[in-house]
Amino acid sequence: MRWAQTRGLPVRRIPGGKTATVYALRDELDRWASQQSDPEVTGAPDAEEGVGFRAPWRGRSWILPALAALAVGGVAAALITFTFPSGRPDPANAEAAATALPADPALADLYLQARDDWALRTPEALARAIGTLETVTRRDPGFAPAFSALADAYLLSREFGAMPDAVAYEKARAAALASLRLQPDLASAHRSMGFIQYWADNDPVAAGRSFRRALALTPDSAQTHFWYGNILSDNGAHEAALRELNRARLLEPGSIAIQTDLAWAEWTAGRHTAARTALDQLAISAPEFPVVQDCLSIIHLAEGDLDGYVRAFSRYAELRDDITLRNRANALNAAWAESPESTRRLLLSTALAEVENGTARNHSWAAFVASVSGDREALLRILTRADAAQERWGAAGATGVVRRRWAGDPEVQRLLDRRRPSPVE
Repeated sequence: MRWAQTRGLPVRRIPGGKTATVYALRDELDRWASQQSDPEVTGAPDAEEGVGFRAPWRGRSWILPALAALAVGGVAAALITFTFPSGRPDPANAEAAATALPADPALADLYLQARDDWALRTPEALARAIGTLETVTRRDPGFAPAFSALADAYLLSREFGAMPDAVAYEKARAAALASLRLQPDLASAHRSMGFIQYWADNDPVAAGRSFRRALALTPDSAQTHFWYGNILSDNGAHEAALRELNRARLLEPGSIAIQTDLAWAEWTAGRHTAARTALDQLAISAPEFPVVQDCLSIIHLAEGDLDGYVRAFSRYAELRDDITLRNRANALNAAWAESPESTRRLLLSTALAEVENGTARNHSWAAFVASVSGDREALLRILTRADAAQERWGAAGATGVVRRRWAGDPEVQRLLDRRRPSPVE
């Protein structure tokens, strides 16, 4: 109880009853212990394990037996019972120690399975996660984290699955708002709302408030630092973005998704060599992760490498297994077989059509395509349309490429200046 209140011991509370029954997961305990410096927690260094190595639980042999594994609906979780003051954990640890699992063990098992599927970031796994979480929310409509998790699953389904943006954002918003109605201080729901406010509502100011609220509630959430860094990068706040993404990587080492977005943030910040090196390495170490190929395709296009763009985009479409992307890849390959100019025309016409039919947020991608093609006339037409619509762009990486390409062109620079978004922070 003392460590949960004063040191952020990652305990999770099972709802119900007058006492706060909590459990802890072994990997979270290990990660927490590795961040402590007090010998009361860490124990003394062990010479046999190397100079400076601290065995987290050595010298505290009572901890692991006390947190003995208990099968809960088929899921191993360490369980111990404390009574917190007033039956509640310290508000600073509310996300970790409050309603973390449904009271019904069978639903708890389903919920954890869904979170595992969400973390896989594949179309099949996300579809399973959504179906499972819909079952959990239907059978336990008072369990706020399931609605928040459902919002997260919808949000990723538009990036890794085949759900259209408009549908995904609408469903995610409804789920996040339902979660906040049940538990107004649930950090993950504020995070989901921040994501929606930035990418769907084009409201960087509101998004920044939501993310900062989420971080105030759970300062050590890797996912929140990750998504916050993502919007900061798009917004053009490069140093702040790298701060958040590096923090996310420290909290969740080994995450391919975080490493990919960190490399993309480096490229967006103009650190092209480091970004390209990192992404090339990820393409080898994580060949099935589609976002790497998406990033590489844009970098190829920015460098004027149409062949590289078509190849990387085709691989991205293959990994996503989305009919719309596959059709686009087929059209690109056919155009490339005809000529580079046919490929450029197809890219520009497709980008403009997406603005007209509402599948693109704004004209930023069309401007990028016109710019890398060296078509100043088309670029000015696009920028003028965006100006008439009073668009505000993020897309700091693509916009930066346009700025550098037309650095000596006052008219292009003036129109780009008018596209600057409000700052996230």
